[in-house]
Amino acid sequence: MIKFISSICIISLLLATSVFSETDEEKGFRIAKESYESTRGYIDSKSDQIMILIDPKGNEVVREISGKNLENMDPDDGDKSLIFFNKPKDVEGTVMLSHTHVNDDDDQWLYLPALGRVKRISSSNKSGAFMGSEIAFEDFSGLDYRKYNWKYLGEENYEGEMCYKLESYPKYENSGYTKRVGLTDELLRARKIEYYDRKGDLLKTIYFEDHKLYNDAIWFADTFHVVNHQNDNSTIYKWKNRQLNIGLNKKDFEKSSLMRLAD
Repeated sequence: MIKFISSICIISLLLATSVFSETDEEKGFRIAKESYESTRGYIDSKSDQIMILIDPKGNEVVREISGKNLENMDPDDGDKSLIFFNKPKDVEGTVMLSHTHVNDDDDQWLYLPALGRVKRISSSNKSGAFMGSEIAFEDFSGLDYRKYNWKYLGEENYEGEMCYKLESYPKYENSGYTKRVGLTDELLRARKIEYYDRKGDLLKTIYFEDHKLYNDAIWFADTFHVVNHQNDNSTIYKWKNRQLNIGLNKKDFEKSSLMRLAD
């Protein structure tokens, strides 16, 4: 019995020692990985979405969107998503398909009804603005920890809660960012991320708001509030009627289906 208790104590000590001996890079990577994995298991999802573009004078442009996501069960690859623009008239019928990858450039295509064709978004243009918003094309895979190198910077109080402060550096050579600095709370939810441009200056901040627990297991932020600190524009992106694990058709997430889906 004494030997058993001693063994338990030794194992506990070793586990504790392994955690306390983490480097800042290892701890940052671990927290980012745990945060990402806490959002997994949704299988697929669909939702209605609203994008609000706000200029420095407070003028707003509202776009109505619907979206679908397909979780990739391959641990070495990323997810797929579809975004459909429904209103207003000038963007109606536009569809974007994204397939994120871990080690390669993401694949992204736009179906533009005015041109009647599918346009591939080049790997060198992923830092461009998505449909006039303050969201970049590369932001759509921004929460996948595998696409960054990480560093733990400490803890910070944010809106009355203790959060882990993490710095991340894109592995993607054509990224529009040199680094990101974000806060993740104790429930492993992203709370905000600051993005620094290629000159190293603060470009924008994304605030993750209106967190909701889905299926009693997965936290998602139902609002992204993006503030561009350089041009004073902002974008509010809201999710509504989000449903998980509904059995979507995997064939819809192929480039060959884009024009058909837009009809």
